[in-house]
Amino acid sequence: MPQFSQMPQFSQLSQTGISAGVAIALIAPTFLTISPVQAQEADALAALPRDPDLVVECDLLIVGGGLSGTAAAYQSLKAGHSVCLTELTDWVGGQISSQGTTALDESRRQRELLFYSAGYRELRRRVEEKYGELDPGGCWVSATCFLPYDAHAILFDMLEDAADEGDGELKWFPFTVPKDLTLNAAGDQIDSLIGIQHSPQPDTPPLNTEPLSATIQDAYEYEDSARLAKTIIQFVPPADAPAGPAPWYVIEATETSELIALADVPYRLGLDPKSHLNPSSPVETNDPYCTL
Repeated sequence: MPQFSQMPQFSQLSQTGISAGVAIALIAPTFLTISPVQAQEADALAALPRDPDLVVECDLLIVGGGLSGTAAAYQSLKAGHSVCLTELTDWVGGQISSQGTTALDESRRQRELLFYSAGYRELRRRVEEKYGELDPGGCWVSATCFLPYDAHAILFDMLEDAADEGDGELKWFPFTVPKDLTLNAAGDQIDSLIGIQHSPQPDTPPLNTEPLSATIQDAYEYEDSARLAKTIIQFVPPADAPAGPAPWYVIEATETSELIALADVPYRLGLDPKSHLNPSSPVETNDPYCTL
């Protein structure tokens, strides 16, 4: 039977796994491997104020629960993997949920051909099933618009169903940010990642009663504050992972590419030019000053 751990803050988790490779993914499924010249000698655990409160194993660690992170989790659960999914907020979906822009970017030709991935088609089907139509609010910027809260609920139901279908396991860590990581001696694999999960202190308001900007700096500090209680979590690959290219995958799916900075991975800003690999790019040549 599949296992599913939904934790408003955190709970003790079972630890299971199968083999997978390690990489940093800019947006799944495009993977970027760290160059050996970025080898880290310092051990991030040495900087911890205390031992981790929780050590969690998983085949796949996805840092960021936006649309790309949710899509990666969905497919991985259907394939039978154990997935750790962390998110700064307590909603999955990013742009279409916690960011309040529940208007799906679709071209007319895409809609005519239903040229979507299977998971995206399933999302649209469930939206239409819930409302009886794809655009219940009469949105003018998209043919598919709906309420942000429903986006989170629909996507989370999809993750649960994917775990059931594929006999996978989802380990859900809301209100969790990446703080540090360790690399292997060659500098080309992530050995572990430290996350901080936060919750409101007793007798303080729920986190969603104030803007994210009021607590985000505090969320990245190890120490408890008057506002937030912290749980230090160490994410690691399965101890019993079979031999393979590497024991797990780590996917970078944050909104601000935090793992790229933590791992000191070379990166390039801007828009890539139009090509057979990127036919929808609006520019003919690379534009380093234009970001989305």
